[in-house]
Amino acid sequence: MQQAAGGLKINPDEQRKFLNTFEERVIGLCSIEEANSQELEDHFKEILRQITQDYKPVLVKISPFIDSQKQIFYLKVTQNLGCEATIVAENCAAIFGLVIHTDCPTQIEEQELSAQFATLLHPTPTKTEKKSSFWKKLFG
Repeated sequence: MQQAAGGLKINPDEQRKFLNTFEERVIGLCSIEEANSQELEDHFKEILRQITQDYKPVLVKISPFIDSQKQIFYLKVTQNLGCEATIVAENCAAIFGLVIHTDCPTQIEEQELSAQFATLLHPTPTKTEKKSSFWKKLFG
């Protein structure tokens, strides 16, 4: 009867929290709010491309709690890059919008995508040199 119900799950609370995977396998993750942001959508392909250079296989779990258009976008981008993507069932926790993971334990200290790819997602504006006025040059 257990086999018919899918068998025993190891640490089911952790799996629900991390969209049906284990925390030790997580490469990167973001909140539902961040997954719905235009900022992440604009850079997601580049982020995933960088991750696939270091890890194989790369799997992306998509929360059912993010906007449906964003779910489809992340699904398409992930599949176009040759990775596996899944929109998880409604029984997961509404904490993370995206969880990017692999099939074995990783040694990543900072799992938040906003921290890992801060320079990409939050670029610091470059200082533009102000032109000094003619009068300032003359009297300065």
